[in-house]
Amino acid sequence: MKLYIMRHGQAQPVAPSDKERVLTETGRQESLIMTKWLAKHQTNFDLTFVSPYLRALETFEIASQIIENKPQHHVLEELTPDSSPETCGDTLLAYCAQIKATSALVVSHLPLVGLLVADLCKGAIMPSFTTSSIACVELDLENWQGELLWHESYQDVVSSTL
Repeated sequence: MKLYIMRHGQAQPVAPSDKERVLTETGRQESLIMTKWLAKHQTNFDLTFVSPYLRALETFEIASQIIENKPQHHVLEELTPDSSPETCGDTLLAYCAQIKATSALVVSHLPLVGLLVADLCKGAIMPSFTTSSIACVELDLENWQGELLWHESYQDVVSSTL
């Protein structure tokens, strides 16, 4: 199965709490451009997962306008910035294995997104997740082992279209 792991778009640096930080206008644009780019590669998902933090929810809301189908959707505490990548990975893989998913989208934060890729893909170099970056991991749900297929940043996508 393919797991698409996306970092939220650029967020305001200050809010009453980290959980309440919202996307900037740049963050909304980044998220829209990246989800449109992703839709050229994958438009249907069996499952979607998102952090309960506002900036991730806003990023997912933008992505959900591009996703063609309406997959099972889960808001998970395991996707917050300081969550354990092992616990997060186990939770995601359990959901995916339960329904024999072939694709899923995750929207989360630094440092978790990079640590999650590194944990799922033993031996892979942890990609640098700038805002709205997306990584694609091919997962073997029987062995719970992954391979990083690609990682794209907003900057790479924009520069390739110029």
